[in-house]
Amino acid sequence: MTDTQLASWHGLCGDFRKLAAKIVASKSVNINSTSLRDEVKSVARRYMQEARSFVARDGFQDELKYLDDHFTKLYELAEGHNAANSYKWRINSVKKALPKITSRLEMTVATAADGPAESAIEAQITETLRGLLPTAALSYQQAIRDLSDSSRVSYRGPAAELREVLRSVVDRQAPPDVVRKSDGYKPEKDEHGRDRPKPTMKQQVRFILRARGQATSTSELPEKAIEAVDGLIGGLARSVYTAGSIVTHVAGERQDVINLKRYVEVVLTHLLEL
Repeated sequence: MTDTQLASWHGLCGDFRKLAAKIVASKSVNINSTSLRDEVKSVARRYMQEARSFVARDGFQDELKYLDDHFTKLYELAEGHNAANSYKWRINSVKKALPKITSRLEMTVATAADGPAESAIEAQITETLRGLLPTAALSYQQAIRDLSDSSRVSYRGPAAELREVLRSVVDRQAPPDVVRKSDGYKPEKDEHGRDRPKPTMKQQVRFILRARGQATSTSELPEKAIEAVDGLIGGLARSVYTAGSIVTHVAGERQDVINLKRYVEVVLTHLLEL
């Protein structure tokens, strides 16, 4: 969560407090005022269309369900002339919940500012890349940060970062021209049955490991990981958003990129000899 998003959340809370004061102060049996009902709908709409995404993150499932229920019902109440007490208990319920939710969101911003904690293998890869390919190290770190942000609406960015990291390392250790001129090299066929103009990453990885004198069986794992990387990247590129499935799609996309990261790390640990 960013500082801008947090400021927007605080804006919603401020608007809600003003609305709550008006509702609680009302002496009417029903809330009939058009302007007050419009204000209820405006605040509820702001939650649903803007602030809700800030709570739609890992660890906030209960709070999200709670707020969804109350803000949805408040909006529905404001569509007609309904009892003030129906508003008041929902208003008070949300009012009590907001401080705790806000403090937790504040903590997520503080944590994000420090960046996600690196695992041992992530730290090794980052340190090694810094010495070999500083820009690749930055891309790898950015992918880790992006994947830790469950509020993102797309994860294609970190997928591209991870593939670029892998491509940079592979090209550095096995330049395509060198692989193409090596003994026994045969171009692979593309989907149309024509020779590919450049060696595939799989061929480059095989070249690197064979140049180190490693057995063919040793290269099987990183080669299969490369195939998995290509498959996941292709799947992400072909995926299409639809309005009805965007939430499921984003969740699935994130998991795909997490899996992609694992495969990339398998290859990197072999190539960087970690």
